[in-house]
Amino acid sequence: MFSEYGRDAKILIGANAVGQTFLWFSFFLLPFYLRALGYNMRAIGAFFSTQTIVGGIFFLLAGPISLRLGYRKTLLLSAFLGLTGRLLQVLAINSLVLFLGFLLVGMNMGLRQPNYNAYLSELVPEERRHEAFSKSFGLGTLFNSLGVLLAGFLPGYLTGLSLAEETAYRITFSLSLLQFVFVIPALLMVRDVVVRERKIRWEKTLVLKILKFSLPSALIGLGAGITIPFMSLYFKLRFGETLQAISWIFFFQQLAMGLGSFGLPELVKKYGPVKVITAFQGTATFLLVVFPSIETFALAGAVYVLRAILMNIIWPINSSFMMGFFRTEEKATANGIQQAFSTFMRGVGNSIGGTLFAVSLAYPFYATALLYASATALFYAFFIKHNGEKR
Repeated sequence: MFSEYGRDAKILIGANAVGQTFLWFSFFLLPFYLRALGYNMRAIGAFFSTQTIVGGIFFLLAGPISLRLGYRKTLLLSAFLGLTGRLLQVLAINSLVLFLGFLLVGMNMGLRQPNYNAYLSELVPEERRHEAFSKSFGLGTLFNSLGVLLAGFLPGYLTGLSLAEETAYRITFSLSLLQFVFVIPALLMVRDVVVRERKIRWEKTLVLKILKFSLPSALIGLGAGITIPFMSLYFKLRFGETLQAISWIFFFQQLAMGLGSFGLPELVKKYGPVKVITAFQGTATFLLVVFPSIETFALAGAVYVLRAILMNIIWPINSSFMMGFFRTEEKATANGIQQAFSTFMRGVGNSIGGTLFAVSLAYPFYATALLYASATALFYAFFIKHNGEKR
C-alpha cells in the first residue's frame, strides 16, 4: 500500500496512524470523564473552549516556529507539550491542573496538524499527494475505531470490578498517554526536509489565497464546535443509551470512514476535488437538518454515522488540495492560519453549544446546518474554477 513512498513518509504515516488510536479515544471519552469528575455541561464547554482557543493561537504560530526549527523539531515540541497536557488531565488534582492540561493539549493541537500536513506533502511526490493524504487519514481512522471501542467498554469493565466510576474513567483515560509513546520515537527516526526560504513574502495574492481557504473553515469550525464535542452525551441524554452502545456508533463511523477514504482519490480523479468536497458536505448538511427529528436510537446512529463520514472523509482531500496552492515555506503558515480561523470559531462554538444544549437538544443541529451550508457555498464559489487543474 505504501511501497511507492520513501522511508520517512512511511514512518510518519505509520506513527500517526497508531497514535490516532488514542487521539480519538481521548476525544470520545473526555466528556464522560469530565462528567465522572463532577463537571457539568457548561464547565465542559468552557474547558473545550480553552483548549480550542489556545490551539487557534498556536495554529498562527505553527508556521513561524517551523521556519526556525524545521517541521520535525516542531512536531517533536508539539508531542512533548501534548504528553505533558494529557498527564495533567489524567491527574486532574483540581480545576487549575485540569485547566493547564487543556492549555498544553491546545498548544499541541495548534502546532501539530499544520506541520504534519506540510511535512507529509513534502515527503511524497506531487502526483501522489491526494492519495498519500487519503491513505494517512484512512489508516489513522481505522486505528481510531479500535480506540473508540476500548473507550466504550473499558470503564464499564472496570466498574464491574468494584472500582468507583471516577477511578474507572481516570484509568481508562490514562491510556491516551500511549499516543506519544509511538509518536515521539518515530519523530526521532525521521529526517527533516529542507526549507530553503526562511521568510515568507507576504504578497496580496498570498493573503487572498489564505483567506479563501480560511473563511469556509471558520464557518465549519463554528458549526462543529456547537455540536460535535457533545454528540456522545447527546445520545445518552436523548435516548438513554449506555456508553457501550454509544461507542458502537463511533466505532462504525470510524471504521467506515477509514475504509471509504482509500477509494476517495479515484472519485477526485473523476470529478475533481472541489465537486467532491462540496457534494459530500452538502449532503452531510441536509442530514444534520433532519437529525433532531429522528425518534429511534438505531436510526439516529445510522444517520449520524453517514453524516460524519460525508463531512469528514473529504478533509484529507481538502488539505491536500490546499497544499498545492503554496510554496514549501508557505505551507505550514497557510495551513496554520486556516486552522486558526476554524479553531477560534470552534472555541466560540463550544460555549454556544453548551448553552444551546442546555436549552434544547435540537437547536444546535439547526445552527450547525446553517453554518455548514454557508461554508460549502463559499468554498464552491472560491474554487470551482480550479476543480480540473493539476497542481
